[in-house]
Amino acid sequence: MAGVTLILDEATPLLERVRSAAAARGLALVGARAGAQLVRDHLFGLNAQRHRFGRNYYAQAARSVHSRAVPQGAAISITQTGFRQRLQGGIIRAKPGKALTIPEADEAHGRRAGEFSDLHLAKYVNPRTGELQAALVRNLSTPISIRRRTLKDGTIKTTISAGAQRGGEIMYWLVKEVDQKPDPTVLPHEEHLAARVTDAIRTRMLRLTHRSSGTTPPPAE
Repeated sequence: MAGVTLILDEATPLLERVRSAAAARGLALVGARAGAQLVRDHLFGLNAQRHRFGRNYYAQAARSVHSRAVPQGAAISITQTGFRQRLQGGIIRAKPGKALTIPEADEAHGRRAGEFSDLHLAKYVNPRTGELQAALVRNLSTPISIRRRTLKDGTIKTTISAGAQRGGEIMYWLVKEVDQKPDPTVLPHEEHLAARVTDAIRTRMLRLTHRSSGTTPPPAE
């Protein structure tokens, strides 16, 4: 699934005051770069909130953000695979003969099932649906500790003890398809993004005006 692209075109009210189309495109690119940085900061923040484990998806998305000039003006693009799906939602279907893995345990979030080597297939009643459902479950295991110590007579005593049994928790539920809800929070609020872009363009226009008149622009607040 492709990422998303946000277009900042030359019809933006602030840019309509610019006489040269080339200058308007240049200013649009300035705004797009400022907006791109806001998007990166937002995604890195989401990563800190939502990814205590796993592949740090939103940090990857932040690193995929870039701005560029386009015929209409400038664009902010997020090329991370699956980002459009998270933003807009929709149905995701497993490939024939396969299943989608829905994380259940905290440790499973942001990680593929293949990253675990101790899972087995089982069926349990899903408390959310009340129905019997296939799941990937962590194997039961018992940690063993071995302690050796030397006695006063020089002999070595070995003590073997078993810890508490662990495992058995459901790591993933298996489904054929899922209807993912849209999540507009993966992007900054539209008003915040527009304000950041507008401020950047206005600041650059002010600097250019003072430069052409030979005056010194006021310091940034």
